[in-house]
Amino acid sequence: MWKSNVFLRPLMHRFLRGAVQLVGRVLGFVKEGLDGKIEFGENNGNENDASSGTMVGLPPYFWHERVEDIAMVTWELTILDTCMTHDYLEVIADTVFPTDKESRQSTHNSSIEPDEIRALASDVLMESSHEISPVVSHSWNALIVDNLTSQCSVPLSAVKGVAATYRMTNRPPTQAAPFVATILRPLKDFDSSYSSRTPPQIGDDWKYQIIGTVSTKYSVAVEELIATVKRTEEALKSRKTRRMMAGGMSDGEKVKLQLYLDHREFRSQVEELGVDAESVEGLVKLGQLTQEAECLFLQSQSK
Repeated sequence: MWKSNVFLRPLMHRFLRGAVQLVGRVLGFVKEGLDGKIEFGENNGNENDASSGTMVGLPPYFWHERVEDIAMVTWELTILDTCMTHDYLEVIADTVFPTDKESRQSTHNSSIEPDEIRALASDVLMESSHEISPVVSHSWNALIVDNLTSQCSVPLSAVKGVAATYRMTNRPPTQAAPFVATILRPLKDFDSSYSSRTPPQIGDDWKYQIIGTVSTKYSVAVEELIATVKRTEEALKSRKTRRMMAGGMSDGEKVKLQLYLDHREFRSQVEELGVDAESVEGLVKLGQLTQEAECLFLQSQSK
């Protein structure tokens, strides 16, 4: 658009408006995609025949449901934002105020005109780019956060099964349950792939939001399980006394020890993501809930 063989100086305002309209069209398309209004891969009932050599269409999908797609689109928007406020202004200036001798001879600018036009173009581009940042922020702090939070919350259903694992058994736990390592796996995989393409203005707040919500859900599940275990222990108090006299752990103590080991592993997973565990309220509460079993862990280590 701003090439010397395309640009028409008397129509500069229209060229500038055209550039702004293009950005607006891009943002409009992205917003509709984020709102789930645009479906991709739809074949409208026409199945392509692979045997005929034609391409088989993708099944219909909405790209706002894929965190990978959202991350890529917002990264492209971030590049566009930077271009609009930096590089693109120079492209316009080089066309309107050429520096080569031949072009300068055919271009007539007053002494104040370059500064005035540059300031005007800068204001227009800045105003247009201001709409990009809210879209990027919403995409990360709402859509990506909600999606990954849902994925990370799925394994928490396994917390209820911890009690059944040690009911009426003599084997005490020695390591974290396998499901714990899978809780934050979706977040870790995503962060590993897109940490270098996270917009600078986003920072790490999105990770803290995910871990904070998941940790809170985890602590609630653990608290409910501990309450259930305590009620069971009260009901079987005489049996517990006989078992303790024999020198073994009660079923409830085994569950508490398992929850303690699980907490240690989950905390380690959180710290691997570069998140300060002490700043996550749900994780702190989880530590408080399982702290009672620390003495059981120390006893098991000394044997």
